[in-house]
Amino acid sequence: MLEQAKQICITLLQNKSTITVSDIDEAIVNVQKIFQIEEEESKTLYKYLEAQFSVFSDNYKILSDPGTYVPWLKNKKSEIKWNFWNRYLIYQQKKIAPPTLNKLDNLTDDILDRLIDPTTKGPWDKRGMVVGQVQSGKTSNYTGLINKAADTGYKLIIVLAGLHDSLRSQTQVRIDEGFLGFNTQTAMNFSNAGNRIGVGLINKDLPAHALTTSRLNGDFKGPVAQSSGVNIRGTDPIILVIKKNASILKNLVAWLATRGDKTPEGNIIIRELPFLLIDDEADNASINVNPKKVSTINGCIRALLSLFEQSAYVGYTATPFANIFIPLLSEEITKGLNLTIKDFEFTVGQDLFPKDFIVNIPAPSNYIGPTKVFGLPASSSSESAEEPLPIAVPVFDYEAFVPDKHKKDTPFPEELPASLRFAIKCFVLSCAARRVRKQVNVHNSMLIHVSRYVVWQDRIAMLVDAELKHYQKQIEFNQGSIIEELREVWETEYEPKTNQVLMQDHIYQDPGIVPISWSEIENELFNASARIEVRAIHGDKNEAGLSYHNISPLDYFMSEQQGTYLSVIAVGGDKLSRGLTLEGLSVSYYLRASKMYDTLMQMGRWFGYRPSYADLCRLFTTSDLIEWFEHITIASEEMRADFDYMFLLNETPKNYGLKVRTHPGALKITAANKFRHKQIMLLSYSGELEQTYKLKIDQHIFRRNYEATVDLINTLGRPVEDPLNNEVKTQPNIWSGKNNSNLVIKFLTSYSIGREVLDVQKMADYIQAQVRQSNLTDWTIVLIQNSTAKESDTYPFEINNETKNIGMTDRSINLTRPDEIVKAYSINKAMIISPNHELIDLSDQQIAEALKLTKQDWEQDEKKNEPTLPSGFRIKRGRSSTRGLLLLYPLHSSPMHRWLSENSTPENKEYKTERRNYSDVPIMGFAISFPNIPNDEKIEYAVNEQFMQDYDYAEELDAEELMHE
Repeated sequence: MLEQAKQICITLLQNKSTITVSDIDEAIVNVQKIFQIEEEESKTLYKYLEAQFSVFSDNYKILSDPGTYVPWLKNKKSEIKWNFWNRYLIYQQKKIAPPTLNKLDNLTDDILDRLIDPTTKGPWDKRGMVVGQVQSGKTSNYTGLINKAADTGYKLIIVLAGLHDSLRSQTQVRIDEGFLGFNTQTAMNFSNAGNRIGVGLINKDLPAHALTTSRLNGDFKGPVAQSSGVNIRGTDPIILVIKKNASILKNLVAWLATRGDKTPEGNIIIRELPFLLIDDEADNASINVNPKKVSTINGCIRALLSLFEQSAYVGYTATPFANIFIPLLSEEITKGLNLTIKDFEFTVGQDLFPKDFIVNIPAPSNYIGPTKVFGLPASSSSESAEEPLPIAVPVFDYEAFVPDKHKKDTPFPEELPASLRFAIKCFVLSCAARRVRKQVNVHNSMLIHVSRYVVWQDRIAMLVDAELKHYQKQIEFNQGSIIEELREVWETEYEPKTNQVLMQDHIYQDPGIVPISWSEIENELFNASARIEVRAIHGDKNEAGLSYHNISPLDYFMSEQQGTYLSVIAVGGDKLSRGLTLEGLSVSYYLRASKMYDTLMQMGRWFGYRPSYADLCRLFTTSDLIEWFEHITIASEEMRADFDYMFLLNETPKNYGLKVRTHPGALKITAANKFRHKQIMLLSYSGELEQTYKLKIDQHIFRRNYEATVDLINTLGRPVEDPLNNEVKTQPNIWSGKNNSNLVIKFLTSYSIGREVLDVQKMADYIQAQVRQSNLTDWTIVLIQNSTAKESDTYPFEINNETKNIGMTDRSINLTRPDEIVKAYSINKAMIISPNHELIDLSDQQIAEALKLTKQDWEQDEKKNEPTLPSGFRIKRGRSSTRGLLLLYPLHSSPMHRWLSENSTPENKEYKTERRNYSDVPIMGFAISFPNIPNDEKIEYAVNEQFMQDYDYAEELDAEELMHE
């Protein structure tokens, strides 16, 4: 009854442009006229509706190639019968917040419009890419696109879904529910389909057929497709969901080739059959990783596209950077690339670079992504920083359990470490807490990912199962110490962090998150714990030689069909690492040591939507991985910011590709072998703001950097007497020099900081290269003065033979608990620079022009608050290419540390603070604002063994991709 009430309320509210509290109250009153809803259910309904209608997201942005984009959809929209789409729309209204659903409608229209009208005669070939976030709903997005594509006339649709049977099967289930409307485990042909599911329960009379099924072994097989009775030349749309496996792809291409015609040149072509290829996780396995020839999977995908006279390709990924590195090949080069498959020869053709369009989709506000899990420290692009939710828990006792570089035959652990036992207790508590919040008929999952070896996963699953059974028996018979241990974990780990999440309402809001007492948890402990089981998810189907035999795959769909819901601790490796959604994931224990951006982000199964239980989620991992995630989150946000800037400049996908390929952050965001075709990378700092957002606490380094700063200041002479503009008047120590780049280069080469934060040597090399082209010759250097500092918070600097007390910049360090050990001075909540510091060297006229352009950008971007200062993007484009800006920051040697007091409430936040001394001199940080330099001279960076060592790439570098070669 409550579910029906939810749907009626949504129907009453969804057509309103803005939803107020009184609107929700009115909808509930109207529903109460139909159903008898008790007061507690009424509160639950209100919280649900409040959460649904409070979701917001920024607008997506699209880069298109104007040379290939011919709008067509708007003119034809009224002529098309949107049967598949309207059915899917009704189906999604039960799942997706209305504002998000409206954006999905607009987005799928825009993607379809940038493909081509499938009724267009003659040959055509479109290539695009959609960039979302990990676990943010990409499947729902491309399922929507598939429905609209079918309505407009695309006849054959193929979805490439990961590397493993489990992911392919899970994706097929989603397609069955969201497009076909029937369970492919019982039928592939619409006319034989009796088991209606998903959209098929809304309208069962829309014909569409499948040539694959949702069974684990339901991938494409020629004989099965042949016997299905499905004709690819028929009038109904046909869909296949296949995994990226060389033999499967070859069989499919050969099977389709027998249905094509031979051209005079000897090639096979399928004419007048509009074909749409959706490439899920497009950065994985689809990339050509072989520098000497076309790699098998990449070649098969390209051969598949070239087989059709009319084809469209859309890649979906959260980590697009490998795709951006794909080279656009000349026609001469592609002519010589042929692939022989089962006696057929195919022209491989152009690589998979998204030449026609790239779409960037911001995640909605209810998405738990990298910035919410790890925070967003001050970066070279972000205008503000974001503190993390208290989800990540550092693990320190793992080396004796699973050594970083363990091998298959390394001796197994005899017992679980305390951290993993603690994590299992957290999972029991999370399951119980969800039941308290009325989330009973839901899946609950815990992920344990510590080794890629099956024998290790088997051993760990056995140990975890024994530990879990020990807890379950104690809870059932109220024996032992477990209940008291769980109470302590709840009161020390969960209650304070739920309180903290409620106080971080500027980061994440969810009306379903409410405090829970221990007595409520205790009442649900047995019901929650008794349902939990341990499964080893490694895909090894043969139990011989295994100690732990619960190896059945995670089939959430089948469980739901049977009216049951899983509570499972999944122990696995690569099969859990990409694409596979762990439903109701609340606790993750992850120790895989990798520093490749795309590997780490894709393994982040903990990202996604956590309605009413985000505060119950925990990620147990090493402090090193938490730190590395921070760095790559910054790199990711910088690339997204670059995309937004390119959008404002109406640039093309090709030009965005050129920008990304030269961005310094590219060094840490994609695996070396994914751009192995180019042994030399070219780097550029044009238009970048580089700054020290994280400084390792080391007295010797602090002293060295202070001395480098003093040496620089001693060479500068007298500061300018008057400020350079009326906007920044509080800085008395500004040097505006000519031909002084050598001083900046010397400072950078003397300064010490981790390469993962800033590569100062590369910056110095870049400046030197620009000076040869008469750029970056003249530098404005500023010793930043904190004018609000007390006398006790100043430090004497010798400036032009005069001692001046300089107010040190005070940046606080946020702690999760007072005894937390701090290894690095991380700048929290704000960048090291203040918003107006980049303006210091501009004239009033330059500032006025930059602000005017910023406001024009704001109008185009539809942001809420009108800007009062120029954006960093416009500042750097307005500065002369000859002039750079170096800002020197004496940070307080005893920074303030603060943490929430135990008396804090969401309504009244109280903090405790203390200063901790780390240095006897100021901790020197800096920022460099590089102007935009058209046609700058890029500097070379060799992709070699040193690169691999710098970024700690694993020995099994992209083994998944190479396994099918």
